[in-house]
Amino acid sequence: MSSRRVKWITTIALLGLMIVGLSTALAADKGKETEKEVTIDEVPAAVKATILKEAGNNKIEEIEEVSRDGKVVHYEAEWKQDGKEIEIEVAPDGTLLSKETEDDD
Repeated sequence: MSSRRVKWITTIALLGLMIVGLSTALAADKGKETEKEVTIDEVPAAVKATILKEAGNNKIEEIEEVSRDGKVVHYEAEWKQDGKEIEIEVAPDGTLLSKETEDDD
């Protein structure tokens, strides 16, 4: 084989490997969740109402907007109550999805 043909085949093979690697990396990122800290005034009204109802008079320590593929999937809010850490997940429509209580050890 001529050296020119070997270089051409090598170049095509390397380009193929790069395409496979890039598509694998993009597929790994798809479906990945991202979290962004937000304030109570930045969440939808229904979400705000649910968070404030659940937290009562307790100081909300953190609210996060959780997205997957650029779409908001839920909000998480945390506060302390009676020495325990409370965390809730709220759907964008204000539905309470979950509530967890952890001892503050």
